[in-house]
Amino acid sequence: MEAVDRTEKSVSRSVWEFTNRMESCVRNVLLDVARGAPSVDPYSKSCRMLRFMKSSFYGAAKFALSFIDDSPAVRALLRMLELHASYASLLKVLSCGMMVVGLASVGSAEQLELIETDSKIEIRSGGRPLLFYNKVSPVAPDGIDAVYERTGFLHPVCSPSGKTVTASFPFDHPHQQGIFSAWVKTKYGGRELDFWNLAKGTGRVVHQRVIDTFSGEDGAGFVVDLLHRSEHESGLDILSERWTVNAVPTDGTFHCFDLETKQKALTELPLTVEKFHYGGVAIRGPVAWLTAKDSDLNAANNTEREFAGFTNSFGSERLKGNHERPDWVTMWGSIGDEPVSITVLCGESSFRAPQATRLHPTKPYFCFCPCVNGSFTIDRQNPYEAAYRFLVTDSKPKREWVQERWQEYTGN
Repeated sequence: MEAVDRTEKSVSRSVWEFTNRMESCVRNVLLDVARGAPSVDPYSKSCRMLRFMKSSFYGAAKFALSFIDDSPAVRALLRMLELHASYASLLKVLSCGMMVVGLASVGSAEQLELIETDSKIEIRSGGRPLLFYNKVSPVAPDGIDAVYERTGFLHPVCSPSGKTVTASFPFDHPHQQGIFSAWVKTKYGGRELDFWNLAKGTGRVVHQRVIDTFSGEDGAGFVVDLLHRSEHESGLDILSERWTVNAVPTDGTFHCFDLETKQKALTELPLTVEKFHYGGVAIRGPVAWLTAKDSDLNAANNTEREFAGFTNSFGSERLKGNHERPDWVTMWGSIGDEPVSITVLCGESSFRAPQATRLHPTKPYFCFCPCVNGSFTIDRQNPYEAAYRFLVTDSKPKREWVQERWQEYTGN
C-alpha cells in the first residue's frame, strides 16, 4: 500500500508539473482564437499539443477538460478520470475538447471592452471602435459656429468593418450630431425653450457626470447624467436625463447596443413638451446620404453623394413612413460603394410606444418623437422614460432578420 500511495503521489506531482508547463501554451492558443488572429490554426496547433501529451493520460484529460469548464462538477469528473478512466474514455474526452476548440474558432462572441478618458467613453468590439460618448465637445471645424459645439451625444458609431454611420457638425444641419436627445417646442414658466436648435440660444442639452461604467461577459456600457439647460436664465437646469448605454455581445456580424433614457424635472415647475413634428432621441447620418433634392446641397458643391434611404417595420420608406408608429426604423446607405445600416428598435416600455417617427424627406436623420401625437408634461411626479436598441450592420438588412432581432429584444 505504501508503494501504491507513493506511486499515486508521484503521478499526481507529475500531472501538476505537466499542466503547469502547458498552461502558458494553452492560454496563448485560446487568446489567439478569441482574438480571431488570422495566422492561428487552432485545430492543428491543438493536435500537435495532443500528440505531445499522449504519453501523459492525466495531463491530456486535464488539458481537454480545460476547454470545457472549470466548474466543481468538471473538477470532480477530472478526479474520477485520474483514478478510473481507460484510454478509450480518454479519447472521448479529447474529442469533446477538440469540438469545443472548433466551435470557439467559428462564430465566437465579440469581445467588448470599455475605455474612459477625460473627454470620452469608448466601447470597442474585437479591438475596433463600436461607439464613443462625448463628455467634452469636439472643436467645431472651420466654417461652423462654435454655438453648435455640444456634449452628451454618441459619435462616432461604427459598423463591424469600421464604417462610421453617424455624423458630427454636418454642414447642412450642424446642430444634429450623432445620436442625441432634445425637445424642440417646449414651455417652462411661460417661456418657450428649444433644446434642439442651438443657434436660437434658448436651451441646450449638456453632459453632467458619469455615474458608472461596466464591462464583462454580458456586455460593456455606462450610465451618465445629462442636463436640459435653459439659456434664458444663467444656466438654470430644467431636466435631468439619465442615459444607460449597454453594448451587447453578438456573433460579430453586427453591432448591438441599448440606450435607456429617463428624464425628470429638477424644479417645482413642469416642462411642457408641446405637439410638434419632431423632437426626442435622434440619429444623424453622413452628409453623403443627403438626397439630390436637399436644399442645402448648393452650399457644398463638392459633396459626394451615395445612395441611401429609410425603411420601417411596416415596409414604408422615407415619405410614407414619416410620422408612422413602427416597431423599428432602418437608415441604410453606402460608404465607399459598400453597404452599411443602422436600425433602431423602439422598446415597448417607452412612453407612447410604439412611438411616432420623423423621417426627414431629404436628410439622413430620423427621430422617435412622441410629441407628434400631442403635448405632455414632465414633472417630478411624471418622468419621461424610453428605451431603444440599435443594430449596426455592413449590409442593408432583410426585414425578416430585423424582425427576429425585434422579437429577441421584446420577448414576443
